[in-house]
Amino acid sequence: MIPIEENLAQILENIRQASDNREDVKLIAVSKTKPVELILRAFKAGQRSFGENRVQEARDKYPQLPETADWHLIGPLQKNKAKYCPSIFSTIHTLHNLEVAQLLSKKCLEKDSCLNVLIQMNLSGEETKSGLRTQDELKQLADQIIELPNIKLTGLMTIGDPGLNDSGNQKIFAHLRELMISEAARLDIKDQMVELSAGMTSDYHLALKEGATLIRVGSAIFGERFKIKN
Repeated sequence: MIPIEENLAQILENIRQASDNREDVKLIAVSKTKPVELILRAFKAGQRSFGENRVQEARDKYPQLPETADWHLIGPLQKNKAKYCPSIFSTIHTLHNLEVAQLLSKKCLEKDSCLNVLIQMNLSGEETKSGLRTQDELKQLADQIIELPNIKLTGLMTIGDPGLNDSGNQKIFAHLRELMISEAARLDIKDQMVELSAGMTSDYHLALKEGATLIRVGSAIFGERFKIKN
């Protein structure tokens, strides 16, 4: 049996030490492809925030967990799935397209709800990754998002490069922090734009050194990835 409770306790202790016991850090347990019974074990052990890659998978799991579970979308969001997000998620980590942002805003208005959103940056320049690559792109999209009702720009997200060493990835996370500080000041939303979603099982200790607040950890909690049955 996977020792989820022990794994969670160890990860939280690692986060505490790596962040110098910062109170603004939240662990997102990456539950994508994981069966509900394992997620429930994590919930009963005190974990509340879970990260899903696919909207449909989250829709299936959402009603099977207590209402106090906090769901985050950490994977790509297709336009035709935006309509489901306000009913499931508190936070979208992967926004990088104005049209999707407009759809989210529209659906939130219809449901009288609000979503926190983070703009995804592709700071490693990898072709297989989504996200904005330049500060100019970020400025343009951020200016448009803050004018949309019922979605709240709360920060930035990025993914490290598995092809880089620790020093290279720490520079990526540092760049993300610098971009957020700059944009929060430019937009005059320093109290709102405070979240840095960066760091996964292999590199969260590096992201924490650079101010990450949302840490996405899956395999170190739940074990290796499960295959989704078609």
